[in-house]
Amino acid sequence: MIPKIASTLKLYTDGIYSLLYPCYCIICNKELNVQNEHFCFSCEHDLHFTFFEKYEDYTLADEIFWGRLNIENVYSLLYFEDQNSTKEILHTIKYREGKDLGRQMGRMMGQRLKDHPKYKDIDALIPIPVHSKKEFSRGYNQSLLIAEGMSEILEIPILDALYRTTHDESQTRKSKEERYENVKGKFALKKEGLKSHRHVLIVDDVLTTGSTLEFASRAVMSRGEVKVSLATVAVAR
Repeated sequence: MIPKIASTLKLYTDGIYSLLYPCYCIICNKELNVQNEHFCFSCEHDLHFTFFEKYEDYTLADEIFWGRLNIENVYSLLYFEDQNSTKEILHTIKYREGKDLGRQMGRMMGQRLKDHPKYKDIDALIPIPVHSKKEFSRGYNQSLLIAEGMSEILEIPILDALYRTTHDESQTRKSKEERYENVKGKFALKKEGLKSHRHVLIVDDVLTTGSTLEFASRAVMSRGEVKVSLATVAVAR
């Protein structure tokens, strides 16, 4: 009886809160009901999912790293194109205090990878670090938020294993060659950063040229016997 009463009270209080402080879909700006978080039913249904978790062979994301380094698996939840809804999601996470959205996208990723055979031996998550200056100005690291959401579902620890050696310019408007040079050698592995972990999943918000994830992976692999897989909210196409 008590749990039922508590559930009913929560339903009423959530309804009152939504009336006083309405939330809106980040894509279409329609007001959300209490069952929705961040997206209305229609916009969530129309998200540009990759469905990479259903692939038995390689994916577009895997191909990005061919001939560069030995990555075990690469997963992205959504396709990113300049005019699709994924752009609004990434922009909100990165620049609009989208902390809750970042964790929610991480949970969505975690749900899809939870029982996937390619990821069953992952024993740690490593978010791509931002330089302390950028984290201070923004107030958070979006990759860490995404990793927190994944950790909640996968029940895998997050490691503070990497750091950026310099404060770099934004990658947003750079060419493939400029992105590569901008992050080349800019990641380092912290002392005792990996401990006894054998297969780690490096987490970031978006995969474009792969330069950031490549050099972060190289830093992790510098320790020796460790397998590296990658996961991002989106991949550009």
